[in-house]
Amino acid sequence: MSAKQNFFLPSSRGLRVFFQLLGFALLFLPLPLRAESLEDAAHDLAMKVCLGAHKQAVRVAWQGSPQSSGYLSYAPRRIFLDQISACGMAAADNAGAPILTVTMQVTASEALLIADWMDTAGGRQTYMVEIPRPSLFVARDTAAAPQLQRELLWQQEKPIQSALEWQDAGTQERYLFLISEGLLLRCRFENGAWRMVDSAELQVDGRRSRGGEESIVYSHRKGRLELVLHNGSCDVNTSGRITFTCSAGGFSEKSAELTSTCEDAPRSLSSGKGDYTQVDRIRLERGVGNGTESRVSMEESDSSSVDMPGPVVDISVAENQKAASAVVKNLSTGSYEVYRITAVCSN
Repeated sequence: MSAKQNFFLPSSRGLRVFFQLLGFALLFLPLPLRAESLEDAAHDLAMKVCLGAHKQAVRVAWQGSPQSSGYLSYAPRRIFLDQISACGMAAADNAGAPILTVTMQVTASEALLIADWMDTAGGRQTYMVEIPRPSLFVARDTAAAPQLQRELLWQQEKPIQSALEWQDAGTQERYLFLISEGLLLRCRFENGAWRMVDSAELQVDGRRSRGGEESIVYSHRKGRLELVLHNGSCDVNTSGRITFTCSAGGFSEKSAELTSTCEDAPRSLSSGKGDYTQVDRIRLERGVGNGTESRVSMEESDSSSVDMPGPVVDISVAENQKAASAVVKNLSTGSYEVYRITAVCSN
């Protein structure tokens, strides 16, 4: 008497084992070299790095080109960083950590997302994912534009010519500088409110200035606060009692470029064309502008805006370009107000 030996698994169990083995095998196969979107490419590139690199902290450096400007923005970066972090390669600021450079190159037909780094063993690792060029246009056209938001910081009855919110890098204290009726005023944020600290007179040719040709700016070229007085510049000293030193012909640059939470390239801020008897709005647009000196039409298509309760007197941008200070004359109350302007993204 003999019996046949069954070498086959039951169908349900066999399928389950088959798919488990297939999934395990796919994990170690090279990922496709071509992705259908920039976000997919960022994820695929991160997976390539995870599978081929040692699990360690890395310093991630982002490099682009004029052709790739605006593409390698917040969303793909966040996807890439989240994925390598999940694989045990958290991004770090440690100077001793190896540098992982992510580069984007754009050609006429495609874009290349490249990761290149030197591991701790001294070996160079390079990974690459391709994206069809048309997918980049779709991504740019469908991406959510940053939206402007406003927050009231200060209001008073006396006229304000200019204002700037600033944080001391050493003490981390927050200050609000105002120019009002020939005075440079300094306020400090304490216990949830702004409190006046000190002031200094603005002297022009030996006389106290009361004109509208003064503003306070942050000079990115010099890395410090400056006063613009009748086309001249003055360095502001914030240690101890507030003082400033002026130099002849040292005109400081006046720009109003704001960076949003989801874009790398800054956009310009501008106000409307109306006079000082009409309400106004502040717009965020592509390109470079000069605050209230760069005025555009109400029909600007590539912009987001925020309504203000009156004419915009002045716009100044903080040192990190993440926030701007706008002076507005409120037509309903007659008072002068200072608003913090930021650009945020819904996604």
